Amino acid sequence: MIGARVPLVSRLFSRDAALDRDQIAPLQLLRGLAASGVVVEHLLERYVRRGAITHDLPDFTTRLGQTGVATFFAISGFIMVYIALREDRPPPSGWSFLRNRFLRVAPLYYLTTLMIVAFGWLAQAMGARTIVAARLPNVTEFLLSFAFIPHRGANGLIQPIYELGWTLHYEMFFYLLFAAGLAVLARRGAFLVLAVLGLLVAAGTGIDAPPDRVGVSVAAYVFTRPIMAYFAIGMVIALVRHRIGDRLPVLPMSVIAVVAVAALGVATIDPSQIVAMAAIAGAVAVTVLTTPATTRRSDGFAAFSRAFGNASYSIYLTHSFVLGAFASATVSIVAYGLPALLAMAVVACAVCFGVGWLSWRLIELPIAEALRGRRPSRAELVAP
Repeated sequence: MIGARVPLVSRLFSRDAALDRDQIAPLQLLRGLAASGVVVEHLLERYVRRGAITHDLPDFTTRLGQTGVATFFAISGFIMVYIALREDRPPPSGWSFLRNRFLRVAPLYYLTTLMIVAFGWLAQAMGARTIVAARLPNVTEFLLSFAFIPHRGANGLIQPIYELGWTLHYEMFFYLLFAAGLAVLARRGAFLVLAVLGLLVAAGTGIDAPPDRVGVSVAAYVFTRPIMAYFAIGMVIALVRHRIGDRLPVLPMSVIAVVAVAALGVATIDPSQIVAMAAIAGAVAVTVLTTPATTRRSDGFAAFSRAFGNASYSIYLTHSFVLGAFASATVSIVAYGLPALLAMAVVACAVCFGVGWLSWRLIELPIAEALRGRRPSRAELVAP
């Protein structure tokens, strides 16, 4: 009887076999780690604002979020090609692909944006002048934010009402490009998208000044940033996997995880953009090119990895609501030094994962089911 037991973590996190079937467990782990990098950077920022950290932090701590977002983009590039090139079913049409992507990304983003506005309204009503979100957005800002169109906010920054949504500008633009590629060339559309991404990045090479100084629109400036190259990196890795993936050596999940974490560490520590791109490419490649074809249902680490990845989008969009209270409650603990700070970072990631997983289970899945009138497939639920 004891040998037949399924570990608790597997029973807790593997309730949907249909949704887990097409997932690459190490890639899901990488998605969760990418979201956690954003969490840690934003936690440190809150501690600094509260005076809990009086010394200068290492420079790499300000790149944790950047590494996380770049990793998300590379994973998105991989997953979209992975979906389009599956042999067991035809590629989606451009319209159905774009519709599924919109229904996957927009609902939770719209909900968290409205929550930010509601918090701002409450802060304004209570006279909390110190809260940045106290300024209420106008109709134009709402329309542009909800349409995923880059624009300058009233604070002068290029970001939507909910500032974390800036990454979704890139995601939705990439989905639009990919949908166009599917509509024009079906399975071969990935090559067209790769060419367009290359042209966009090349067009923005050397332009570091704000758009109003270089005579281009905000959207043209945003979508020619070097970070667009990460989508292409993920796409290339997917094409390699499709071509020779079954001929590559298979590594244990534990080894893949260690290599991926080390690669993300290199991408964060080294300020060179070229090094960061190579390291993130390595992290994504090792998680998808050397992963076992199947994992045992009772594999607790794989089950946790899938759950971590499933929750990653919710972690990204909800952690801002969690960290303010968490930082305020743990300020006195951080004063005990670096070990305490590291411990609080780990606890914060665990708390944000818990909130994110509940959001995925209780908000994302029900919304997806309600919008489609049926239980969504794994392909429809794949996160950005």
